[in-house]
Amino acid sequence: MILVISMILSVFIFFASAVNTVRITKENCKVVLDSFVMKNSIEIYDSIKQGSNYTEALDADVYIDDLCKFCTLVNKGSYLYAYDSNGKIQYQMTKPYFTFQEENTLKIRVHYILYVPIWFNGKAVGAARIPVTIDSALSEKF
Repeated sequence: MILVISMILSVFIFFASAVNTVRITKENCKVVLDSFVMKNSIEIYDSIKQGSNYTEALDADVYIDDLCKFCTLVNKGSYLYAYDSNGKIQYQMTKPYFTFQEENTLKIRVHYILYVPIWFNGKAVGAARIPVTIDSALSEKF
């Protein structure tokens, strides 16, 4: 009975920590995305002044570099990795990619997939796959 209760408690603790990891990661990506939009605000504002609300393209590599610096992520291949102080992986995520909510507008959407490892007896036995989408837009404040 104690073993069953311990296993159930372990599942709840893992779920709570995974939800917290997703929440924190999403908030950090949102902060970096808003900062990225503000850095590009001159180009974006010029397009608003032109009345077209049109933006040709945004450099995703700059966003990824800023995200790696802000969240202390390691960029390897097509994934970004987060390690704890002992060198154990906390989570990994695909490199975020941009889309426009409306074609070539100032409403930006970022997509990525977060993988949170499932640990059992000190070994990773799998990973929870969580798709994440974040929206950001620059709006006039007149």
